[in-house]
Order: sequence, then structure tokens, then C-alpha cells
Amino acid sequence: MKKTFLKVLFMFICFGVLFAAGSKEQTSKDSVKVKIVMPTGAPAVSISKLVYEKPMINNLETEYEVLARPELVQSRIMSGEADIAIVPTNLASVIYSKQKNIRLLGSIIWGNLYVISSEPISSINELKGKTIYSFGRNIVPDITSKEIFKRNGLDPDKDLNFEYVAAIVDIPPVFISGKAKIAIAAEPVVSMIMTKKPDTKIILDIPAEWKKFFGGESYPQASVVVNAEFAKKHPEYVVSFLKELKESAVWVNQNAPQAADYSGKIGVEIPKPVLSKAIPKLNISFAEAEKARRAVEGYLKVLAEADPKFIGGKLPDDAFYYKAK
Repeated sequence: MKKTFLKVLFMFICFGVLFAAGSKEQTSKDSVKVKIVMPTGAPAVSISKLVYEKPMINNLETEYEVLARPELVQSRIMSGEADIAIVPTNLASVIYSKQKNIRLLGSIIWGNLYVISSEPISSINELKGKTIYSFGRNIVPDITSKEIFKRNGLDPDKDLNFEYVAAIVDIPPVFISGKAKIAIAAEPVVSMIMTKKPDTKIILDIPAEWKKFFGGESYPQASVVVNAEFAKKHPEYVVSFLKELKESAVWVNQNAPQAADYSGKIGVEIPKPVLSKAIPKLNISFAEAEKARRAVEGYLKVLAEADPKFIGGKLPDDAFYYKAK
């Protein structure tokens, strides 16, 4: 059970590490079944109300699939099997650079990285000279965290000592055991650690810090994309779906225990008490493409400065951003 739990925790962050013509299943002569896919973890939680309750949208049946691995989501999109998907924002950019057949509908997860400590730390400057445990050297979460340290006047290469573990699932053992005093972790790992080690404190809220330096907006960690051909053929469905999605995101934040329950029933294998506690810090909020664009471009620029491969080589052009007709 413990191994399963840790594997699922890993999915909450690994989708931020990775770098659609659509075939339709005919349900009748005049209708299609819409397919929406997402990785387990925060993306599935954000849309859990829709996945569990399965409301009819614009008179079309909608099928949801929660996938265990992010690469399966990418495969569904690139093959055209999925009409709509929730993906890491940088992955959306990578896919667009290869196929140009998706459009970004908006962003829904606005960061879930935090710096935690078991010793008193009252300001970010007190981290200078400290050892921080993190995961995945030079991957997207690592780049995101280091950007905030730099913006606060700390040189990650000179002022901080990083000890890297292989994956996010390796952070709880080293922190709970006391080997690590300071660590970078993502929700719901943070809530799980706090349950096991109550003296743990969040000393740096990375999404909140990002807002300070990027015009009041956090980093759009995960976004919603649509197959361009599907959007062209079914614009009314897209409009209705976005309305439902926005309402679902609000509901999740206002009903964390029930959202955690729904999430468990659709395949998110995180204990309900832990997930319920974590939901407020998953930063779930849907912003349509037009409103999210500035934040998306700012985030992609930071990743591209580290390595252009993280966004597919260059920033997406104007056509990437969905515009309702």
C-alpha cells in the first residue's frame, strides 16, 4: 500500500517534468462521443466533479479517462484519440511545436511546489549556506524553484547547497527521518509529510512568490488543450465544456472533502484525509487562454532560458491560443 501511495504521489509532479485530427467513436449517425483524458493527480482532482458525475454537455456524451502515466496522455493527444486533455503547460508547447493540431483552452493548475523545513527559518535570506533536498536535477520543478531563489537574490549555484534524490517519492523518507532539514516538495507530498511530522513548516510558498515577480500570476503548471479539428467542428461544445470546467474548479476548492472522495472514486489513490488537506494548496483555478496567455508565456520563457527543449524549441505562436468564435 505504501509503495502504491508513493507511486501515485509521484504522478502529482512528474507531469511537470515531461516534455491531435481526431478519430471519433460513433455513438449514432448524428452524434459523437467526446473523449477527455488527464493524468492522475492534480489534473484529475481539478476535474473530479465532471469525471464522477458525468453531466451531459451540449447534448454530447463525454467519456473521461484518468491515465496512470503522463506519456499515455501525450500519446492519446498526438494520435488524435483524445479530443481534450489536461497536460503540463510546457508539454502542450512541445506537442504544438511538433503537430500544430492542438489549441490551448486555458490553464487550471497554478503551481504546487513548496519549500518545507523542520528548523526555524524566518526569511528566505536565512537559507543562504543551507542544504536543501530536492528532486530531479535540471528538470522543470527544479528550474521553477531556482528561478524563485534567483529572483530573491540568492544564487542557487553559490549560495545554496542542493542534495538531489531521484524522484519526489524519495523526499518524504529523508525528511521524516530527519536526514533532510529543508526540502522542496509538491502537494500532496507536503500534506502527507505534515501528517507524519507535525512540526514541519512551509517556509517558502513558490506559487505565491512567483506571483510577486510575474505580475500577480503564479506559474501555469498544467493547462487544458483541445484538438484543433474538434474545436472547429464543435465550437458550442467547447464553450459549454469550459463553463462546466470553470464551475468544477470552483466546486473542488469549496468542497475539498467531497472532491477528495470523488477523486478516490475515479482512480486517484491518495488517502482522502491527506488529499482533502492538500487541495487548497494545489492552486486549482481555471483561466481561459486569453487571460492565461501572459502567465503561460512568462512561464515558458523561464523554462526556455534553461533549455529550449522544455518548450519544443521556441514560444508558440498566436494560433496556439484558442479563440472562441
